[in-house]
Amino acid sequence: MESWYLVAVVAFGIAALITAVMWLKIHPFVALLTASIGVGLAAGMSPETVIESMTSGMGNTLGFVAVVVGLGSIFGMMLEQSGGAEKLADRLVKMFGPQQ
Repeated sequence: MESWYLVAVVAFGIAALITAVMWLKIHPFVALLTASIGVGLAAGMSPETVIESMTSGMGNTLGFVAVVVGLGSIFGMMLEQSGGAEKLADRLVKMFGPQQ
């Protein structure tokens, strides 16, 4: 594969990542995973190789904790935007807070 093509694929992947996070308001963790898969496939890697490369790279860098933290932050944002976090906090304060 030509080097100019790979540079163009990476540049497009970075632009897509920035667009997804800034304008489409997609969670950065999901946008990064999606952009990584897209760049790997566009670069000519097989789907199995892309997934293996991503998991080994994440595993070597951050371990399984990165996935848990990433998904946890998505869940937390969903709770916050839906109002569930406030209801959960109110319920916990009623159960364990100071008696009035």
